[in-house]
Amino acid sequence: MPVTQTSCPGISPTNPFGTRPAVMRPLALGSHQNLVYIYNEGRSQTSTAHGHLVRYDVATGQRVTIITSGLLISEAQVSADGQWIMFLSLPDPQRDPNHAALLQMVRMDGQGLQTLYCFPKLPYTPKGKTFSAFEGRGLISYTGYPPVRFVWSPDERNVLLSADLQSTTSLMTLLDTRTGNLRQLLLYSQFCSMAIPLTWLNSSQAYIATESRATCGSPPLPMHLYLIDANKSINPANPVWNDVIEENVRYTDVAVDTSPDGLHLFVSTCEQTEPAISTIVSEPAAGGSQTTIYRQLASAQNPESCVESIRAATTRTLLVLMRSGNPYLQCGAPYQATFQLAMLSSDGRGQPHVLANLEQRSSYSLDQAVPAFWSLISRDGHLYAMTGSKLLACSNSLIEGTTVFYGSLSGGKPVAVATVSNGTVDVVGWTAL
Repeated sequence: MPVTQTSCPGISPTNPFGTRPAVMRPLALGSHQNLVYIYNEGRSQTSTAHGHLVRYDVATGQRVTIITSGLLISEAQVSADGQWIMFLSLPDPQRDPNHAALLQMVRMDGQGLQTLYCFPKLPYTPKGKTFSAFEGRGLISYTGYPPVRFVWSPDERNVLLSADLQSTTSLMTLLDTRTGNLRQLLLYSQFCSMAIPLTWLNSSQAYIATESRATCGSPPLPMHLYLIDANKSINPANPVWNDVIEENVRYTDVAVDTSPDGLHLFVSTCEQTEPAISTIVSEPAAGGSQTTIYRQLASAQNPESCVESIRAATTRTLLVLMRSGNPYLQCGAPYQATFQLAMLSSDGRGQPHVLANLEQRSSYSLDQAVPAFWSLISRDGHLYAMTGSKLLACSNSLIEGTTVFYGSLSGGKPVAVATVSNGTVDVVGWTAL
């Protein structure tokens, strides 16, 4: 690797947006499946907090810290070729009070750490003792600061950057990693609604979710999933996009994913009625007629049973996380939820085949910041990854431990890779070394 720069790119007449093209040199890969995860130690935005990117070799059990960067790594994505990791790193506010987050990347061997763009400090909305960011009622809402996000295209050419401005406007820009050029793609300003990038379908089209802001109360607006063409959409205020799905998210959990071949979109919903109703449908990736491939009415004995989330495991199968009972961890009340991980044929034939009955008194998720195919399924197609959380203690607040797991798509008990209580761990994706 040649020398790379980690400082924020300077703003000048020739570089008005303060960006930097990526410096990328190939890395020879191997055959050992490696799971990459984030380890954020300590409490975020404190001098004791550090964000680490770590890879774990499933064959040898060896653990390697790829890089330590910032006070917190808020999200990360493995490149389509498995050679690079792109991530958001939060700088020390005392040393850098002008930036909310740094868009950085590093090669899988820890070389070539570089900063491509620095998000300026953004207005935010305090909510109690926390901050709100992308706090809506739909598909990928989360709380925390800063209110920024990115998704990297499969050809590694474009990065879709997103920022929520003053809790009223969603701004999305497109960064060309080869040239460093930055242009506005979407300027979305609707009453009580926000727009958030979900993932890329292919190298030119990306999914954008619009959903109701939590601050606007109930009932929430319907959640829409749009497919935008980055090459054809040139007017940020009037985007070229198609409305793919619309879901009423009041008392309903929603999860989506695309098939590895990019032909189908899968949508799961759980209507939290009494009893709950879980449905999984398939439709063309760009929208169209839906086919129901799974529908289940919860039993009277377990009226809260739901499909928690789904991910495409292959072009023909779905990984399905099924929950029985209330999923929320809380002090003073026994935690009753149980989870199963199952495989389901994407053509609607047969019932889910249980891969594992997961450990009780814990909560699990297949959701991720960026749901790319290589993020949860290993490069050889044999393994999956997931995260779990467990209530450890109750004092003035909940104390939770988080764990990163991997398991076989053939079945069996998942293996814990890393568990922490002072901080968090989160799955990033798979590579082979």
